Amino acid sequence: MYTREFAQPTDTMLLTAILDMETGLDVDLQVFLSRELGLVIKDRAELVSRYTRNREAPWLVCHLCTAPVILVRTKGRRFHFRHHPVEEVEQKCSISTRGQLSAQQINCIKYNAAKESLAHLKLKGIIRDSLIADENCTEPLVEVVWKGIRLADRAQWRKPDVQVEHAGQRIAFEVQLSTTYLTEIVGRREFYRLNNGAIIWVFQDFDPSLTRTSEEDIFYLNNYNVFVVNEATLKRSQESKRMAMDCWFATPEVKNGQIYDRWVKEEVFLDQLTINPKDQKVYYRDYEYVRAVVEQLLSASAARQSFIDFWSRHAANDCREANAAWTTIRENMRIAMPELLLPADHRSGKFHGMVSLMLSARFGYPVGYNLPRLLNVANTAFDHYKEYLYAFGWTLRLYGHEQLLKDQDTKGTWARRTKIIKEGMEKHDEAFRQDPSFNKLLAFLVPEICDKLAQARAW
Repeated sequence: MYTREFAQPTDTMLLTAILDMETGLDVDLQVFLSRELGLVIKDRAELVSRYTRNREAPWLVCHLCTAPVILVRTKGRRFHFRHHPVEEVEQKCSISTRGQLSAQQINCIKYNAAKESLAHLKLKGIIRDSLIADENCTEPLVEVVWKGIRLADRAQWRKPDVQVEHAGQRIAFEVQLSTTYLTEIVGRREFYRLNNGAIIWVFQDFDPSLTRTSEEDIFYLNNYNVFVVNEATLKRSQESKRMAMDCWFATPEVKNGQIYDRWVKEEVFLDQLTINPKDQKVYYRDYEYVRAVVEQLLSASAARQSFIDFWSRHAANDCREANAAWTTIRENMRIAMPELLLPADHRSGKFHGMVSLMLSARFGYPVGYNLPRLLNVANTAFDHYKEYLYAFGWTLRLYGHEQLLKDQDTKGTWARRTKIIKEGMEKHDEAFRQDPSFNKLLAFLVPEICDKLAQARAW
């Protein structure tokens, strides 16, 4: 299934003046709280993480009293800011957001209650037995204190549901069943990060179409990977002698020019996971890497269309309007595609001819030229741009325009020239040597020939 979810601000907010201590600027709440849900969830955790690491260096604060703030989520994926409960008592801001119990107190009550449930005990047993079956794991420890590096840190020592060592890496397994307890999640992440340990949050089931806040606080921080254990995974563990789990992970895909997350479930083993204690991520599929690639491709697609639009409208004309439009497109391309070095004048050197040839071959009619037919463009390529005939030919074939050229070649001129081109390339004629200087731009204009360009014909 596909998901594309956005957060929203609550209709009424007590704290509306939030200061970013890094930039010194006010936070636009409408913008900040209306982004993709995953981004808002990550920043919600980042606020708590920074306060946990150093309460003297907060990220976002109340502009009235400078107290650090937390991001609270209500029903319907709506968010608002509230003073950090510890700080509100000390700061005594004119705007009070404090209830009878602090968020930390409420979360501790919920968390400890959940750890006593039969469901929690059952999943803990499945994790333990699955690890016992894994020949590459040490004897699992259940509800045993994981001590910090320094004795002075003993107040912060943790007692994970199950812990084990696998391939030299200490791993803590925590069962996730309760409602929201973000402070507990962040606190444990920070503890294991400081102690070079990894944490795997384990679910008893998961439905990507119906996720809860406590689940989202975990998987958005864990590279969009969710791990599930049950009786079936335990059986696989015992049969394979490798700890087995079900993994739900999101794969970003482009639909109608927008990025959606497609959720997939696969059967996985512990030894197939990437474990990154530094970033506190354990995952089977690297969502963030794929997302970066998809965003780059989406950005490239939009930039390519803008470039093509300019070339179609202005490249055949020598006027002030064309010059102004090129200045704009060049600046936009510098931001969107910084690896492409575009000349100050789009008519300079071989640049204009090369681009016009490639786009004409792509679309099957003259682009950038005041010429009547594709045949005229092909003859121009033969007369003046032989070093780009490889790429020109690949593009003609790719987009199915070879027959169009044959149909337009009523006098047989192009047919004769085609033989000359073929013979010249076979004999390594210098005139037909492929020019690689514009390969990045050629690959941008026609991405499908990227692999061919990488295998440049040189002699």
